[in-house]
Amino acid sequence: MKKLIIPFFALVSLVLLSWTNESKLAVGDVAPNFKLKNVNNELVDLSSYKTKGAIVIFTCNHCPYAKAYENRIIQLQEKYKDSYPVIAINPNDPTNYPEDSFEGMVKQAKKKNYTFPYLHDESQEVAKAYGALKTPHVYL
Repeated sequence: MKKLIIPFFALVSLVLLSWTNESKLAVGDVAPNFKLKNVNNELVDLSSYKTKGAIVIFTCNHCPYAKAYENRIIQLQEKYKDSYPVIAINPNDPTNYPEDSFEGMVKQAKKKNYTFPYLHDESQEVAKAYGALKTPHVYL
């Protein structure tokens, strides 16, 4: 019984911690619009998409979790591009994470052959509007 107590309290702590770090958006909320620079230097405006919706993913180049999900993000784009296209957004400050610079984003998009926009949220205003807390953080 003692062996179960510590894992149980650890699990309860993680659940409680996740509840305190919830996103600003709730299920059913309208996604905040944005206009951000893509790795091809063109602006991408969420409101210009005429699909059912979009898969907005806050991601980056340096995070091991984001790296682990790169191929899954590519698969999401391939599977849902006609109804729910992927829009990836990097909100990280390159001062803290040099590999997340715009130039690093361009290299990463070319290396992985991204067929979806990879946008730079330089001011982190979009991430704040969504309530994105970590990478990857996904919104539909």
